[in-house]
Amino acid sequence: MPFASVLFAFVVGAVVVTVTGGNPIDAYQGLLCGGLGVACTQGENPALQIANTIIFAIPLITAGVAVALPFRAGLFNIGAEGQLLAGAMACTALGIKLHDWPAVILLPTVLVGGMLAGAAWAGIAGVLKATVGAHEVVTTIMLNYVAQWLLRFLIIGGPLELRAGTSKSLPIGEGARLATFLPNSDTIQILGLPASVYRVHVGLVIAVVAVAVFAILLWRTSLGYEIRAAGQSQKAARYAGVSVRRTIIVTMLIAGAFSGLAGAIQIAGVDHNLTDKYFSDTTGFDAIAVALLGLGSAVGIVLAAILFGALHAGGSVMQADAGISSSLVLVLQALILFSIAANFLNAIRLRIPGLGQAPSAPAPAAVGAALMTEAAVAPPQEGTTST
Repeated sequence: MPFASVLFAFVVGAVVVTVTGGNPIDAYQGLLCGGLGVACTQGENPALQIANTIIFAIPLITAGVAVALPFRAGLFNIGAEGQLLAGAMACTALGIKLHDWPAVILLPTVLVGGMLAGAAWAGIAGVLKATVGAHEVVTTIMLNYVAQWLLRFLIIGGPLELRAGTSKSLPIGEGARLATFLPNSDTIQILGLPASVYRVHVGLVIAVVAVAVFAILLWRTSLGYEIRAAGQSQKAARYAGVSVRRTIIVTMLIAGAFSGLAGAIQIAGVDHNLTDKYFSDTTGFDAIAVALLGLGSAVGIVLAAILFGALHAGGSVMQADAGISSSLVLVLQALILFSIAANFLNAIRLRIPGLGQAPSAPAPAAVGAALMTEAAVAPPQEGTTST
């Protein structure tokens, strides 16, 4: 189904390009070049394009985990964006205030600080869900807005502002920055370009470790069993002795930590300061599509993040080479998410002569929908029994 959803999005995208007077072949050739370094005709450097894709994919991996984990517990975490911003703000504040600390202490501090800030931000929604039944979709969306405007307060006339009129913060200390795999030098040439332009950083290793931790936590620990049990049926989970309230809170705390880590990695590895671009950042929202497209699995999340990273990186090349607005990338992402959420492709398949047959088990998207809606049936209550 993920492959069919992507194919559907690209077919509709081709129709949109054609209707608006563009050439879909040229458009997708530009995307291939910009995202994967393939079929470049205007002198682009393939290695640089792949490096850009990796940079875009890194935060999508960790933020995708932050969405996928609550899915398994029957929760829909729309607040990955706000949690990412909380992590970015905490990382920046610590990196500025403690800039003179040695790197061996400062770097772990800013990363852990970002995780704790993201966990606290998600924990608000988790506690409200577990105690009073407030729906996590509503609370996390509202917390996204709070995070966005808090960020603006900090960098526009606030305590982290670089100087009046700049709309950005002071830079974090050198010790708070993630190292790049290649030397940050303009004199060393690699594949015809200065080594400094290949900005792939150690955050890639952190993201891979994060997704591995996610897989181990979900499938190799008792907490992971409780998360999956609560997502399948809260009543059955209570009957088995699982504390649903505690599971909801812990799940949201862990998810927020992953998303906060994504924000901290972006600051420590790429930007090195907060800017006004984070006010309109969409990484946390893209992570929802990454988690759904990856069907909540570790490998699927990585592959989906690479796809979305390639789309982001290829958009500018497509616009320069084919004259097609890079906004087409957002259209493709929305179509992918729409097709997965609607799950109508499976319904179409069932109506095609020779292919239609009643499924013997729920489709992956149906399972995902059940996971997301189970918790919305009723506020969790402790001490009840199932008959």
